[in-house]
Amino acid sequence: MKMVRWIPAGLAMACSTGVVETSTKSTVTDASGSVTTEDTDPAPDDGPDSADSGGGDSPGDSGSPVSPAVLVEEVTLDRLLTHIEALQSFADAHADNRNTFGSGFNQSVDYAVQVFEEAGYTVARQDFNVTGFTEGDPPSLEQITPNPQSYPAEDLRTLTYSNRGDVTAAVAAVDVELPPGSTSNSSTSACQASDFSDFVPGAVALIQRGSCTFAEKVTFAEAAGASAVILFNEGQSGRTEVESWTLDSSDPPAIPVLGTSFDVGNALGSALETGAVEVRVVVDAGLEVQVVTNVLAELPVGDPSQLLVVGAHLDSVTAGPGINDNGSGTAFVLAAAQAASAIDLATERRIRWALWGAEEIGLVGSEYYVSQLSDADRRLHVANLNFDMIGSPNGGRFIYDGDGSATGTAGPAGSDAIEALFEEWFEQNGLTHAPTAFDGRSDYGPFIWNGIPAGGLFSGAEARKSSTEAELFGGTAGQDFDACYHQWCDTTDNIDPVLFLELAQAAAYVTEKVAEGGGPAGPPPPNRIPMPKLDPHDLPLGHGHGHGHGCHPVAR
Repeated sequence: MKMVRWIPAGLAMACSTGVVETSTKSTVTDASGSVTTEDTDPAPDDGPDSADSGGGDSPGDSGSPVSPAVLVEEVTLDRLLTHIEALQSFADAHADNRNTFGSGFNQSVDYAVQVFEEAGYTVARQDFNVTGFTEGDPPSLEQITPNPQSYPAEDLRTLTYSNRGDVTAAVAAVDVELPPGSTSNSSTSACQASDFSDFVPGAVALIQRGSCTFAEKVTFAEAAGASAVILFNEGQSGRTEVESWTLDSSDPPAIPVLGTSFDVGNALGSALETGAVEVRVVVDAGLEVQVVTNVLAELPVGDPSQLLVVGAHLDSVTAGPGINDNGSGTAFVLAAAQAASAIDLATERRIRWALWGAEEIGLVGSEYYVSQLSDADRRLHVANLNFDMIGSPNGGRFIYDGDGSATGTAGPAGSDAIEALFEEWFEQNGLTHAPTAFDGRSDYGPFIWNGIPAGGLFSGAEARKSSTEAELFGGTAGQDFDACYHQWCDTTDNIDPVLFLELAQAAAYVTEKVAEGGGPAGPPPPNRIPMPKLDPHDLPLGHGHGHGHGCHPVAR
């Protein structure tokens, strides 16, 4: 099973480099805005113009419009849980994750296509190529001499953008500080070329975390002729365990780079005090071109020149199954699409359901989708609704601040009307809510950056719930909204079913209202008026939910 981490270049949340290549396998929009694909047979058109559409049995039968909020009643907890349980099973079968380039993600794609097709939808698989960092087998570290031993796998982690390699060589410590200084970032190990003045080319460099970036340390080591790098944590409180570290994607090294716990580095450093140490470093990783998929589905219902895109990302991080992030949003999209078909939901506007690939590595799928739209196609898009993490176990009811009144991050014109619809639903049902910054750090980003109104819901990620928020929503103050965010424990047990249903039904209400002609009054302006794109280096480590992406080659 391959694990993948990737940061794109030239995209909204890019850190350095990467490549997104156009695929011609499927065409997403024609001049009318309809989904087309060579791989999928279109669903029969049993819409309002069909001669035999009188029974209401077809998903495309428009009939008379249903009464407002009917979709809400059909988005049930049973429907939602069926989908997150399926997604959990795919992770269980594939290294406990559904990461972008893994087989767990591919099975999620196949499942989504099956669900849509069984509900009568025309489905397009929109493929795109990305150059990604891929890891096959876990890394290993053996001490050959003296005292042969293998270091524990749980103390080892490949640095993102490391090259692959199998190196056996002597170890050379580079200005390491053992025991460590009393304060973090005090070690200057490998922070300047002069640290390598006595380094023997071909040796494995033993380097300590500290006051300069990982990329700088590795660059100096490679220039000095290191055959591999072992980079260990610095050793102070909170800096002892092995962590996930990233190099500069714009200048990946040609040698393997292995991260370790402080204990591993300390053991090697101590052994070097009594004589020579030889090790074997094995890293199975590198950059590869991979195919990733967006799944798009629609029925021949509603005006195709007025498209409402209702989306969620389908992928997880490598660290876990991704059931709240974002099996919850995926489950809503699938459940709502099934329900809309089952009740023959007739709408003024065409709904296009979308499940995006590669969100966790930089909003790549949604960025690709929007990048393929001509200006004429873009103007067919009335709005985007985005649902990313809507079942957090210590969560809240957060609405993206479309008008910018609370956060100063307004979306394009019409986003305010979407926000108002969410507020309307919660207030009608006696449910508290609060705004969250509409800063484009999830898959609505590419839409707002291209002038398309957007909105959505969010239940909270790694930020801690304040006492005020605990009073507003319940739950525990001082604890994360989702303590399992981007971790192995983001499983089906990591969902608050009550909150999940509340947010899913709010999402169904607004989906129906906007599809019926509510919300944004019309298409975006004729010319692209992109929103400001934020420099990812100004963002905190985290995710695309108002907390930024973890794309920081400058991290120490």
